[in-house]
Amino acid sequence: MRKLVAKRRGFTLVEIMVVVFIIAVLVTLALPSWMNARARAQTRTCVANLRRIHQAKETYALTTRSPNGTAISMNDLVPTYLQAEPFCPAGGGAAYSVNAIGTPPTCPTGLPNHSIDWTGD
Repeated sequence: MRKLVAKRRGFTLVEIMVVVFIIAVLVTLALPSWMNARARAQTRTCVANLRRIHQAKETYALTTRSPNGTAISMNDLVPTYLQAEPFCPAGGGAAYSVNAIGTPPTCPTGLPNHSIDWTGD
């Protein structure tokens, strides 16, 4: 009587290397897209932080009846007008420059899209 012997069949080294190569190509194609999305998200967060700081400055100026050009610091805005001091996500946690009343705050990174043009119009 014949015994039925089941053959064990696995993946060969070549097949595994082909799969790894395909995955590497897909990651190589997707990585720049992920990095651009990260940079866009950091820019949007930075601009939103700059807007919040500017709006808090304007509210502070209205409340204290301070004229344009009055020097102001982050300590004047936190915690009354801002819950906490915001930081630029692309700047590695660097603090924003608040600037005087009537001028927009600036981002410490100096990146081109990390700014607002707030003229109030």
